[in-house]
Amino acid sequence: MNHTAHFAILAAVLFAGTAVFAADTSTKTKEEKHTVTLRSGKVLEDAVILDKKPNGITLGYKDGAAFIPFSDMPTDIQKRFGYDPVKSARYEKKIDDQKKANKKAQEEQKAREKQQKLEQDKRNKDRRISQQQQKVRKLELELEEAKKKLENAENTVTEDRGALVSTLNNSRVGVDTPWGVGRIRTSSNNSAVRNKLMKEVDTMSVKRDNLAQDVIDLQLKLEAAQKTLNTLLENSK
Repeated sequence: MNHTAHFAILAAVLFAGTAVFAADTSTKTKEEKHTVTLRSGKVLEDAVILDKKPNGITLGYKDGAAFIPFSDMPTDIQKRFGYDPVKSARYEKKIDDQKKANKKAQEEQKAREKQQKLEQDKRNKDRRISQQQQKVRKLELELEEAKKKLENAENTVTEDRGALVSTLNNSRVGVDTPWGVGRIRTSSNNSAVRNKLMKEVDTMSVKRDNLAQDVIDLQLKLEAAQKTLNTLLENSK
């Protein structure tokens, strides 16, 4: 083996040894234990640096771990850990600015959510008002139609009763009846027609009474619906 080869091998061994020594020194430095006495008098034994920030150090110590601000350390401890007041103040300001920005963003988000809720509540109220208005209008139309039916039933009962009275008085009459087609002529001796008229009066009287009850029910429903609508309108102001 020539001298060049010997020199190369020796250099490699020395380099490897230096690297191992450096790594070992780094490990020892990182794991170096300290006894730290804070301004409050509290003593942290076997303290190891876990993390370092410009405004303080996170230490793992015998009883646990904690972030210790440089402001809580005596001057000599601050110097030992490389405290720089300028960098610390700049870092604190950055943190404070970030907190303010986060707080502002949260407040703006809450304001947006509140506004969205108000708008959604208004849409919901408007929708309920619209639905209630439609319900009121529908009941008004139903009530109007029911009143027309009741009026027609009343007229039919009145006409049939008049015709029935005429037949009982032996007079000739002309009658339009729901069960017949066109106008018919009858007299007192036409008992079949008279019986039909009596039956028709009874039937139409029952129908009229039912229609009258329908009108009453619809009036009550309309009043309740209108009251609900008025309440919705008042609450929407």
